Amino acid sequence: MEKKTFALIDERLVEDTLYMRRALEVPDFKQKKPVVSPGEGIGSVLRDKNGLWRMWYTTFITRNPDTDLVGCETPMALAYSNNGVNWEKPSLRIARDPIYKEHPNIVVHAKMKDKNGRYLSGWGGPAGMCILDNDLTPHPCARKRFTGLYVDFPIDVIGGICIADSDDGIEWTIWPESPVIIGPSDTQNILIYDENIKKYVCYLRPVIHCGMDKHANRKIARCESDDLIHWSISRVILDTDELDAPGLEIFDEPGMRGARGRNKQFQGISPFIRNNCYIAFTWFYDAVKGIFTNELIHSSDGITWNREALREPFIADNKPEGFCGKLPVPFGTPPIDVEDEMYFYTSNTPYGHHDIAVADINGKVKNRELLLESNAIYLLTLKRDRWIFYQAGETEGELLSSPVNWEGGGSFCINARVEKDGYIKIEIDDIFGRKISDAHLDEIHTIAGPVDSVDIPVTFGPGPKTVVKFPIDGQIRFRFWMKKAKIYGWSFVHPVFS
Repeated sequence: MEKKTFALIDERLVEDTLYMRRALEVPDFKQKKPVVSPGEGIGSVLRDKNGLWRMWYTTFITRNPDTDLVGCETPMALAYSNNGVNWEKPSLRIARDPIYKEHPNIVVHAKMKDKNGRYLSGWGGPAGMCILDNDLTPHPCARKRFTGLYVDFPIDVIGGICIADSDDGIEWTIWPESPVIIGPSDTQNILIYDENIKKYVCYLRPVIHCGMDKHANRKIARCESDDLIHWSISRVILDTDELDAPGLEIFDEPGMRGARGRNKQFQGISPFIRNNCYIAFTWFYDAVKGIFTNELIHSSDGITWNREALREPFIADNKPEGFCGKLPVPFGTPPIDVEDEMYFYTSNTPYGHHDIAVADINGKVKNRELLLESNAIYLLTLKRDRWIFYQAGETEGELLSSPVNWEGGGSFCINARVEKDGYIKIEIDDIFGRKISDAHLDEIHTIAGPVDSVDIPVTFGPGPKTVVKFPIDGQIRFRFWMKKAKIYGWSFVHPVFS
């Protein structure tokens, strides 16, 4: 039987609270050393059904813009792992030019042709592929096992969002229809197949926006497709506002030839679908300081996004403690479950955006190669689905859930942490908030601290403890009374979900 998990990051689950606070959980940073270095988190991390992990990531080759048109090339490299912690770089030697000798695991580089003679990339190389594995995420238009979406300017066509595919994740072929979205969207672009609406979703920098001449597109747009080829016109769905920075303040960014919008901007977004909603890490950019932080945001439909009330960062310089750097860049694929934890990967560097923007190949200002190769990729972890918690302190708090559709059968667990001398009391109500007393549901046992688990069984009954299974049909509510405790969500094991 399948477990269906509900995480309280999704505000639709909560009807009302009393004497409770909503706050971000802080990720764990156990592996202090980089798992891959050098490298940047523009790319994808996937674990297949056989337990093999693949990481497609961005590396950097410093170029001379006088001869190579670009000051930096961003090839895509591949690493493997059996546990998500220890990674190996295979010696593929696909990139033959001596300039790539330090990166034998590159799979796509600048001005590279596929087996059909089509250019996969242009002078700058791919800006990181967001990849679907058809074995893990079956989708209707897959032509090979791996399907990648990326922005590039292949030499033989106009630039934009391209689609390529591969049977093994190493040899890639560009689709003849590429580019499928024309225009310079920049940075990481995200590909999701949303099973709920049976459509492909792309998140990108908008190609239609104000300040076209200033390239002022540091905000997030979304478009949809039925076939990966024909896409809807992109629509801006996430931008900063007056609470972030005044719209009338202008800052000429070093190395950017002027201002690019408000002084706070969204450089990118790394969204995924989990817990029946969209969740995303933002690349929140302070243009004055030249640094990133990552906010945690969520959406019921992937279009209207909710930011946390205090807008505090989920990841920032020294948050979590010891994770230091000025440009955290999260990968564009979902976290991966490992027992009771979620693994996700983020790159970082001690240098800010301004430092890198003004650096040059000759090191007259700062050495660009040194700065770019300071990027390294790190592993962060979080207990399963512990994005957000609702917390009660010394005063008893109360949380009432929104109506939950229940169809009978299955056990009930909560994801919670209860301190010593703390507790969580649970009541099952009908849709009108009235206590249900049938089938001993008025005899649910109190969960007493200390206890900390992502799956605390809710038990009931006058005799031996029995895990709660609902004999009723229709909608119910949960009512939690708590003291010195945090609750993150709940789960059902339900035969209907199998």
